[in-house]
Amino acid sequence: MALEGNLRDFSLEDMFRLLSSGRKTGTLYMERPDAEGKVCIKKGRVFFASSNWNRESLGRRLVKAGVISEKQLRQALGLQKIQKKEKANRRLGQILVDEGYLDSKVLENFIQEQINDTLFDLFRWEEGELRFEADEACEDEDIGISVSVENIIMEAARRLELWNRIRQKIPSMDTRFIMASAPGDKSMEIHLKPKEWMLLCFLHGGRTVRELVELTGYNDFETARILYGMFAAGLIEKLGASDEVSIAE
Repeated sequence: MALEGNLRDFSLEDMFRLLSSGRKTGTLYMERPDAEGKVCIKKGRVFFASSNWNRESLGRRLVKAGVISEKQLRQALGLQKIQKKEKANRRLGQILVDEGYLDSKVLENFIQEQINDTLFDLFRWEEGELRFEADEACEDEDIGISVSVENIIMEAARRLELWNRIRQKIPSMDTRFIMASAPGDKSMEIHLKPKEWMLLCFLHGGRTVRELVELTGYNDFETARILYGMFAAGLIEKLGASDEVSIAE
C-alpha cells in the first residue's frame, strides 16, 4: 500500500524522517502541475534523485561532468551486464572504481553533490503531491553510494538560507546582468574558477539569469550563487530592474 500526502499538510522533511526512521526501501514520487520528481531510497538512505531539471542517470551525469568518458561508461555498463548473467552483484560505481576509471572518493563526493542539488530543487516546492511506493526499486540507478537523510536535511537548510539571501539581490529569473565597466576594489581579491569564468564570458552584452541557466546547463541555484558572488565583488552589475517571474518558481 502506498504512503501518500500533500506538501501543504506533510513536508518533504517530515516524509524523509519517517522513511529514514523506518529504514524503508522504495521510491518517493513528487508531482505538481508543472513538475515532477523521484527519490530512490534503500533502508532509509537516498541513493538517487531526479527532478525536472535533472532527469539523467548518474552514469550519464558522470560523463556530462567530465568525470569519466563515454567509452568508460559503455565498458562499465557492459561489464555490469556480463556480471548479471553470472549472478555477480558489483554495482556500477564499484565497477568504475575497480577498473581504475575514477577514485572512490571522487565518485562518492560527486554522487552526494548531485543528490543534494536535485533534492534542494525539490525542497523548494511549496505545493505538490507525495507518494511513496514501498519496495519499488530503482536498481538501474543504484551504483552503491547513498546519502543519509540527516545530511540531506542539513545541506538543504544551509542552501535555503543562502537562497533567501540571494533572492534579495536577484529576485527574478529575468534579472539581467552585464560585466561591470569599472570593477570595484573587491574584485582584485577574486580568483575565478572555471564555472565563474564561463558565466562571466557569457555576460558580454548582458544576459538574464534564465538565459545563463540555458546556456551553461547549471541549475538555477548554482547560477544565482555565482552571480551573487560576482555582483557582491563588483565584477558584474544589473541592467535595469525586473519584476518578472520570481526566481523561486
